Amino acid sequence: MKLNSDDIVLFSGDSITDGNRGHSMDCNHIMGHGYQFTISSKLALENSATMPKFYNKGYSGARMCDLLAKWQEDVLDINPTVLSVLAGTNDGLSGFVNNLDPEVAARNYKTNLTEALKVTCEYIPDIKIVVCQPFYFPIYDKTTSFDFVPHPYCEENHGRPDRDETKECIEYRLKAMDLIYKYTEQVADEYADVYVPLYDRLAKEIEKSRTEYIMWDGTHPTIAGHEVIAQEWLKATEKL
Repeated sequence: MKLNSDDIVLFSGDSITDGNRGHSMDCNHIMGHGYQFTISSKLALENSATMPKFYNKGYSGARMCDLLAKWQEDVLDINPTVLSVLAGTNDGLSGFVNNLDPEVAARNYKTNLTEALKVTCEYIPDIKIVVCQPFYFPIYDKTTSFDFVPHPYCEENHGRPDRDETKECIEYRLKAMDLIYKYTEQVADEYADVYVPLYDRLAKEIEKSRTEYIMWDGTHPTIAGHEVIAQEWLKATEKL
């Protein structure tokens, strides 16, 4: 992607985008660690002559409604020229926690994503919008721990975040995500310049390996999973 000196690429999303990003001018950590870091690194170097800017506005645990609540400050006020959105998996989990019908949870996500992109198009008419497909790959065996991720054990082991998910929770999330996949593509077709499908490519990589090697807890990618997202994002936006 060719970027100019006035270009700003902004990534919005949940913990997958947050990537434990920094909140100070520590440029070693400010973009977080994940697909958004890989993409920004590549685009920054390729466009170093024009020196575009990159922002990470991901929030761990965020649903689409949480992102929308900060949309003015986090997106519109920054006035990006390229906006990338990857959200939705927390909307499915939140629906289960709040005892919502999966259809209601998915439609709430669709409503909030639609509002966010609609107001963005009105506020920044020339913006290029990239919508990424969310994903969820549950791991049913809670005893596997970190045995099959692409890293050695660290000194401190907090356990997988999904370790307390019940069979009912997993079944609910799968139903909600099936609807969220459909709604994401529908909204992207109407408001986005680029839609980045991710589920099938991640599933293909998982089939060659193990779920934990690509998605270490069903929701969050490993370094291998983040590389999949980065590759698909860059491929989809090549002609943007």
